[in-house]
Amino acid sequence: MTRTTMQTNKTMYSFHQITTTMLLIVTRVVAAQAQEETTSQAARENSKPFYLRDIQITDTLTLPFSPVTVFVMLLSAVMISGIFSAPKSSATASHILLDGKDAQDKLEKMKKDIKGDYTKFQNLAKTFSKCPSGMAEGGRLGVFTPGMMVPAFDKAIFSKENNIGEVIGPIQTSFGWHLIWIEERKLVE
Repeated sequence: MTRTTMQTNKTMYSFHQITTTMLLIVTRVVAAQAQEETTSQAARENSKPFYLRDIQITDTLTLPFSPVTVFVMLLSAVMISGIFSAPKSSATASHILLDGKDAQDKLEKMKKDIKGDYTKFQNLAKTFSKCPSGMAEGGRLGVFTPGMMVPAFDKAIFSKENNIGEVIGPIQTSFGWHLIWIEERKLVE
């Protein structure tokens, strides 16, 4: 070998060694940065409150949304289903409740005395009704939908045959005998 060939080989060897060393350094730097990024990302994820973190099922399976996201989606679904549900019938009514053997007869007499006068109905409810709503509110039950009251009461309230603003009854339920006054009613077919 000539001296020039040896120098060329030495230079190539040095060039190869330098290139390999630089490649090794760059690889290590990139790996360290990736490790640091992964570590900082994990630290950032762990610093979040649990309800903002992604849902982790197992060590390898993580769902890409948080419990808060799930809650908001469920709440939205419930609200949207309420928007698209069919409207329901509703009514506002008052009643006088009596119990005992002569309750039906007493209510028949009261019905004759009321004669379509809602104020008289309220006064009689405050005076004689056994229901707490009678004493405080003049028998007023508020707004309700079908199924919220006992069946006989519901049937009387939501029957098209019974008119708004008239005394209905006496009607017997498991609570006793009732006179009913329908104040308002919306029937949905």
